[in-house]
Amino acid sequence: MKSCENQPNESLLANMSEEVAPPRKNGELEFQEPWERRSFGMTLALYEEKLYSSWEDFRSRLIEEIKGWETAKQKENSDWNYYEHWLAALERLVVETGMLN
Repeated sequence: MKSCENQPNESLLANMSEEVAPPRKNGELEFQEPWERRSFGMTLALYEEKLYSSWEDFRSRLIEEIKGWETAKQKENSDWNYYEHWLAALERLVVETGMLN
C-alpha cells in the first residue's frame, strides 16, 4: 500500500463524514493501486479548476454510490474498494455536469 506524498486540500476532506472519507494509514491518504491515486487527484484538480460548482457536488454523489452499494447488499457478495465508489462518483459528476458529452 502506498501513501500520498502530496497533501491535498485538507479542508475539503475534513468536511467529509467518516463513512465517506478516504482511507488513511498513520494519518496519510492511502492508495493500493495507481489508478486510485489518479482518480483522487483528478477529482481535486477538476474542483480546483472550478469545473464543478462545489465540493458538495462530488461528495453527495460519493455518498449515493456508497449507499447504493450498501442497499444492494453487495457487502456480503463483493469486496469493498472505496476508490471504486470514488471513481463511479467522479464519472457521474463529469457526465451529469456536462464536462464531457
